[in-house]
Amino acid sequence: MHPQIEMDHEGECPICGMTLVKKEPMIPSEKTNGKLNRETPESFSLSEDKQRLIGIETSTVAKGDIVKNSSFSGKVGYDPDLYSTYSEYRSLSGSIGPEAFIRKSARLKITKLGLSESQIQYLNRKSEDILLTGRSKNQVLIFVQVYEGEINQIVNGTPMEVKADSIPNFSFQGRVVASGNLVDETTRTLSVWCEVTDPANRLKPQMYVQSSAKIEKKNVLRIPREAVFPTGKREIVYVKQSENRFGPRSIQTGFVSTEWIEVLEGLVEGEEIVSKANFLLDSEAKLKLGGIHDTHNH
Repeated sequence: MHPQIEMDHEGECPICGMTLVKKEPMIPSEKTNGKLNRETPESFSLSEDKQRLIGIETSTVAKGDIVKNSSFSGKVGYDPDLYSTYSEYRSLSGSIGPEAFIRKSARLKITKLGLSESQIQYLNRKSEDILLTGRSKNQVLIFVQVYEGEINQIVNGTPMEVKADSIPNFSFQGRVVASGNLVDETTRTLSVWCEVTDPANRLKPQMYVQSSAKIEKKNVLRIPREAVFPTGKREIVYVKQSENRFGPRSIQTGFVSTEWIEVLEGLVEGEEIVSKANFLLDSEAKLKLGGIHDTHNH
């Protein structure tokens, strides 16, 4: 199909020979959030028989929870450079006079390394040796690398499960105890500290591990993930405007799980959208509206 081909009379496509389909008149779409969506102002009709033929299913836009399991790489705590800088800072605790200035300078060095106040407070409660041994009694410190897109969902107290390839068929349970301040410019990750219980002393400094956490956002506007049709530059859904009429609409999305996707803008609660057979419906839209997505090709 070549929806870019338009003629003022009946005939066949000069490229593929298909019979040309009459273009439906454009009808403005409904308003969303009080504003007309001007990016995709067209709509088109589709008979009930055609809807059944291509397998269209719809769902209602509603609020609910989105839960997903995220995985992260990490290693057992070991950082001799941080140990040296923090030990200097800690040794100057309670200093006055010139030594107070030195302590302030040491604190600045720690901050430049990306340590947050919560990480400093965590170390203040432990022996600084934990930065060399990775251990404080039965508790092991894990440095977890969290991608910046998930930073806001990983907070202090978030439960984590840790596994190591060198220790098969076993997992360690723990929780997040502190998060850094500096996103790595190369990996785009933030160092998050997790503490797990390891009474058998199986985990060793610098050992690579895999961490996982259940991330949840509650009571957000959500739609089925398969309802979203990516075009390359934007994401669209098909809104069912009446029994036999549909229209594409550009939306902004947020948090994503395997099943659900959060809608930040473009839809309102209670609207009905197509949740299955979007690809075929998009083909129909191209035929009837003359190629509405200049960033999407069949």
